[in-house]
Amino acid sequence: MIGFIIFLLLLFSFYTGARRATALQLLYTVGCILSFFLAMALYESWGEKIELYVPYLSVTPETEMVYYSQELSFDLDKAYYAAVAFVGWLIFGWLLTKFIMIFVRSLRFKRLLEDDWLVAGILNTVLMYITILIALKVLTMIPVEGIQNIFTRSFTADFIVDKTPLLSNMFDRLWITNIL
Repeated sequence: MIGFIIFLLLLFSFYTGARRATALQLLYTVGCILSFFLAMALYESWGEKIELYVPYLSVTPETEMVYYSQELSFDLDKAYYAAVAFVGWLIFGWLLTKFIMIFVRSLRFKRLLEDDWLVAGILNTVLMYITILIALKVLTMIPVEGIQNIFTRSFTADFIVDKTPLLSNMFDRLWITNIL
């Protein structure tokens, strides 16, 4: 079921990108990249600041995490707060990008290539894939059996979280290695 939902999200994102055309989608992509760098610069310090405001469930000795060892699980709250701060800054950057794009909507009708819709659709699908990866990575840190079961039962979710080239390891370094 999770795999089907992910497929629908990717399909919808391709459609949305294809409707935007490459010129506008390139600006969205640049905005997302800038948001990503903003989040990378600010997430560590903000992760410490949000601990009082964002709840995190306690890990018990009986808690079983799919991707993390038992002893790492007890310190995972710090990584979780860092990841939530990262996502918060990404959302802030995305909202700012969406606001700026209101003023350049006319680029939607500017064609750069003959197969303009295809390039824009692929770009938006890649952005959605990264968004799904980030959301699933954050979910892997939550010590709830039902959430952890998502990753044992869904090949798609497991593949995205654990086997996405470059990005899986990058987010592990950002949120786990650098924080813990």
